[in-house]
Amino acid sequence: MSIFFPLIMSNYIEKSLGINDFCFGCGESNPIGAKLSFFKISDKSVGSKFLVPNTWGGWGKIVHGGLQTVLMDEVSGWAVITLLEEPCLTINVEMQFFSPLYVEEEVEIIGEIVEKNEKDILVKSYLKNKEGQVCTKGLFTFRKVKKEKIEQIAGIKFSS
Repeated sequence: MSIFFPLIMSNYIEKSLGINDFCFGCGESNPIGAKLSFFKISDKSVGSKFLVPNTWGGWGKIVHGGLQTVLMDEVSGWAVITLLEEPCLTINVEMQFFSPLYVEEEVEIIGEIVEKNEKDILVKSYLKNKEGQVCTKGLFTFRKVKKEKIEQIAGIKFSS
């Protein structure tokens, strides 16, 4: 159970996309991946929680900034995929780091869709520490891409 928000099982998001289960962010079969699970917070936002392992450190016990970006990109992507039902790829990331997050602590990750147009979708993402303080913010731009194009460039096959 999350320490940040009530986890209602009906809000849990099914992770099956009909592709392999080896994604670094969400794949359950990836032995070094985050194995994130997701739940719907609102019609525009998705959340997750993650206990950061000590292997994700940068300077000492501070969580590496690149790995913070991975967590936020994953939750933001799942917001687009599940709430808008749009296949997409990340094309731009802007990050702001306000205060450190620490390994061996649980973090809350939120992705909120803020804008969409014909080609792109913008998602604001937040990482909060165990006290609920926003430590990191990101703005992720996703490009809508046809499933066939993703299959071609990623070497995968979506199920029907």
